[in-house]
Amino acid sequence: MTRRLLLVVLVSLAAAGVDARQSTTPQPTKPQRETLRAIIAAVDQAVAAPETPGVDWPVHLMRASDGSHYVAFTVNPPPATPLPAGPVMLYIRLATAAPSSAQSLAERSTVSEWLAGKRSDPLMKPKSGFVPGEMPNFGAGGIAVRGSTPSSGSNDLSLMAMERARARQEKEDYDRQRKAELEGLEKANRNLLPFEDFDLSVAVPADVRAIQRALTAGPGDYELYVGWADASTKPPAVVRVVKRQLHLPPASTTELMLSTVIVADRVAVREVAYSAEEQRAHPYTIGATDIIPARDSVFARDERIAVAFQVINAHASEAGKPDVSINFRIVRVLQDRETPVASLTPQRYHDLTLPADFDLRLGHPIFAAVSAPLATIPRGEYRLKILAADHIAGTTTSADADFSVVGTPLTLLAEAPPLGQPFKHESVLTPDLLRATVQGLRLPTASPELTRALDLAERAQFVDLLREEPLAPAEQGVRIALTALALYSVGDATSSSVQLQRALQLNAPAGGVQFLLGAARALQGRDADAIAAWQAAIDAGMPARSVTPLLVDAYLRRGDAVRAAALLATEPSDSKNGPWIRARAAMLIASGHEGDAVALLQSRLAVQADDLDAAWLLVHALFATVVRAPAGTTPPNLDAFTTVARDYVARDGAHAALAKEWLGIVRK
Repeated sequence: MTRRLLLVVLVSLAAAGVDARQSTTPQPTKPQRETLRAIIAAVDQAVAAPETPGVDWPVHLMRASDGSHYVAFTVNPPPATPLPAGPVMLYIRLATAAPSSAQSLAERSTVSEWLAGKRSDPLMKPKSGFVPGEMPNFGAGGIAVRGSTPSSGSNDLSLMAMERARARQEKEDYDRQRKAELEGLEKANRNLLPFEDFDLSVAVPADVRAIQRALTAGPGDYELYVGWADASTKPPAVVRVVKRQLHLPPASTTELMLSTVIVADRVAVREVAYSAEEQRAHPYTIGATDIIPARDSVFARDERIAVAFQVINAHASEAGKPDVSINFRIVRVLQDRETPVASLTPQRYHDLTLPADFDLRLGHPIFAAVSAPLATIPRGEYRLKILAADHIAGTTTSADADFSVVGTPLTLLAEAPPLGQPFKHESVLTPDLLRATVQGLRLPTASPELTRALDLAERAQFVDLLREEPLAPAEQGVRIALTALALYSVGDATSSSVQLQRALQLNAPAGGVQFLLGAARALQGRDADAIAAWQAAIDAGMPARSVTPLLVDAYLRRGDAVRAAALLATEPSDSKNGPWIRARAAMLIASGHEGDAVALLQSRLAVQADDLDAAWLLVHALFATVVRAPAGTTPPNLDAFTTVARDYVARDGAHAALAKEWLGIVRK
């Protein structure tokens, strides 16, 4: 598994959120004003409505430079109310949730007041702090203006000193109040909506078809509204509004924390950062770091998982640098157990790895991302465990991100069991094979006792074979082979193998003994030894017609389609022989001739519908033709595969679980 180094972004999250809302006062046309009024009116009406059901609405919390929550979110509208194909007019509102005893809180909308001509600025900058690099309104800029007024020197200096003292006191008072608000110790008391934003015309990317925005707010319970309409139509436009409850917890200003872990499809670095206006539609692009949040936490094995998160409240050295290490582990989750799967390279952030101008005291955030391929991870449920340690403060914190790994059609096909049929011990106990085996054990002359034992074997009366009668030395080998057959019939492959080896030492006919020895070895999972024994059985006179299907399956279980094909080529076809048909079909699938295999198997199932082994091979062959169909086309065998696979699942075939997965993936 490869690793990608964590990224540090030297950018203010507040700059990416609040102050990127409107760089200049917009100048809407009359139709645009009417549409915006209609959207706001629809949002007003939604105040009394419950949360909008059926909206996929992931929310990620980070920390802005002034200590408030930076809330990035994605609205994926329900299929019944999709976004317009063209540009969208958008309105975002965050309102304080009303107490259960009140209908609403008296919070005013600055956008509504601006549309009514009551103010010139539709989106007043909040008073909550300032962006690093930006001068506060009580700083040197204000002094320069006042200093330009004629006055006596001493008077002017005295006023400037008083102004600076008052500014320091105001800032200290504000910082204390803000800290108390962020930590939930005091409640903010304001009569304006905590957050509003709008966009007169925004283009929604064709590959996303979702609304992405961000806001900043302190802790509390809120109602978040997103309203939109087609920006290209004349009023009255069709307005859509979605609503959800939003709880923002108290924000500690001292405890080491990690933000929400954003599970992403991709984390990349942009060559050029977005402008302030462009930034509004890209809340997951922090500076030059471009995060593409995943639509869900389900990944295919040919994809990469990426996560991004922020380290909050790390302590700074005297030079303003942190000393933070981050460790990553991937564990597999099975019910309540976690099994370690992989570890990613630990990351370290200190004065030797950070840029010279990085300074936590200036609000620079530590924003981290890591990415890893999933090709080596089996399908299943997983958890990425993140542990961050602040070596200056001596504290640690952790976070988890759950995700699932699923197969693509091609990887699921590759994970199919071997085409050779799993060996079943009863497969050599059929009447035809028992008859051929016993025939291979008969001697030219035999005592009545041995003849009786051979007849019992041919009639599958295996229990009676365990009672051995005294026989002449020349017949001992055959009698031991029959005892081995009885032991094999009850699944005792080990004891059977030992007895068959003794039978060979006593010169029992090699054809029948080697055939049974091959079966015992196959039952033990020793296909290489089984192949050798079965080939020896053919060489000793066992009918190749009886042994070849077993040999072909053994070769296919070992992935040797070439030898399987060569064996089948030596035998004439037999449309009534089930093992031969299955072996032939498996070889055709292994060599990429699924169409021929489909025809052969359909003929078999037409006369033997209960042959579940043949049904599974047909499911396999049809699925291969479906997943290998050219991209953008409808596979010609899709309906046939769906029908056959559903029937196989309903009949609880041995590979029903995999067939169900295949059905699920072709329906997407």
